[in-house]
Amino acid sequence: MNDTQSKLKSLLSYWLEHNGEHRAEFREWADKIAADQADIAEQLRLAVNKMAEADECLKKAHHLLR
Repeated sequence: MNDTQSKLKSLLSYWLEHNGEHRAEFREWADKIAADQADIAEQLRLAVNKMAEADECLKKAHHLLR
């Protein structure tokens, strides 16, 4: 594995972890606002789902670097 691939592998791991933290925060805020503004909560939950989809792509890229 060359330096670029090694760096990318580290970045992919970081991005996956970081996205997980954001998803948890989005869920938390969706729950907090759901009673008052269900439309906003829905958008936050959609963002969680889209981030999960993006994570699947990042996981595949990470796997391909092995």
